[in-house]
Amino acid sequence: MIKRISIDKLRPKMYVSDLNCDWIPHHSMQKEGRIPNTAIIEQLKRKGIKEVYIDTERGIDEEDAFSLEEVEQQNEGKLQKAGTLSMDSAGTVSVEEELIRANKLQDKAKSIMTGVLSDVKFGKPLETEAFDDLADGMIDSVIRNHNALACLGRIRAKDNYLMEHSINLAVLMGIFAKSMKIDRDTMQQVMVGALLHDIGKIMVPDNILHKPGKLDDDEFARMKQHVVFSRDLLKNTPGIQPLTVDVAAQHHERIDGSGYPEGLTGCQICREGKMVAITDVYDAITADRCYHKGLSPTVALKKLLEWSGTHLEESLVHTFIRSMGIYPVGSLVMLESGRLAVVIEASEKDQTRPIVKVIYHTRLKQYIPTEVIDLSKPVSQDGIKCSVDADKWRIKTSDFLS
Repeated sequence: MIKRISIDKLRPKMYVSDLNCDWIPHHSMQKEGRIPNTAIIEQLKRKGIKEVYIDTERGIDEEDAFSLEEVEQQNEGKLQKAGTLSMDSAGTVSVEEELIRANKLQDKAKSIMTGVLSDVKFGKPLETEAFDDLADGMIDSVIRNHNALACLGRIRAKDNYLMEHSINLAVLMGIFAKSMKIDRDTMQQVMVGALLHDIGKIMVPDNILHKPGKLDDDEFARMKQHVVFSRDLLKNTPGIQPLTVDVAAQHHERIDGSGYPEGLTGCQICREGKMVAITDVYDAITADRCYHKGLSPTVALKKLLEWSGTHLEESLVHTFIRSMGIYPVGSLVMLESGRLAVVIEASEKDQTRPIVKVIYHTRLKQYIPTEVIDLSKPVSQDGIKCSVDADKWRIKTSDFLS
């Protein structure tokens, strides 16, 4: 049986099935294995790990622990509770109309990011005007209908992670900030910070940055330096606002002090730093990498809830979920009719009943003509039964988003 236990209850001869530490990006720890001695346990504690999953069939048991099924029920309950909150208006235009502009905006973003990454790598100064204009365009798109850029953010390639992650993070921060009714000027500074938060990675050797497996301790230490590189580069760039620097400098900090590079805690981290920590983890764990299979959006939200209150700010996690909906754009869901559908737009009326594109019939085991259904409308005779794993059905949800 798989159980989740506190790190304080971990003992030698237990078998860890999952360190439950994907909130630590690029970490060098082996996620599974038998605990040989107490020294390893102390090492895990120093890393900031609070809870792990053990396999009681492969190691000694712990009676006072929740089973994996109980944990999943708890996380589902938390998510459904978050789903009772009403959502803000998606925008002033339809997602189909905004997709046309959003596509052009995303192409512009990729072009700018590609050019800047190359320029800075060869020692050229960072030009900020293009990012200010880009952030302004993103804000306008988010205000018109944030689901359009959210759709495009689910269409990504493994070999363009650095660029696409930065663009997606800016979009997520825009959606998050919009939901929190943050003023436009602050929103713009935050989104520029998100676009440039990983600029320091160009200073990390390629053999570490693109290593297909886990990093060793020395490599992980080098990787963590990218935050310092980003912070210092932005600090020394004319025209960059202090809040923009803070967003880049604090995106790997955690409220319990387990983050880096400064090990800041609680109120030492600014509000926007706590926000970008949430969006950064969410985008990272939903992305396919050479060493990591991305989680579905809904499963990722549950992990955020599981890590909230310790590593991530709980109230902000709830606000982020409210901004995205409990079935974010790109989620694959099973309908009560037995059909599979891709979520293409959140519903302002009811988070549990978004707008979906029906694509597959599970009983017939075949694709069917696509149909867009607004599950929140009274005429709809269908509803969501649960979210499902797209890989299990060999469905690439991004094929149905653009």
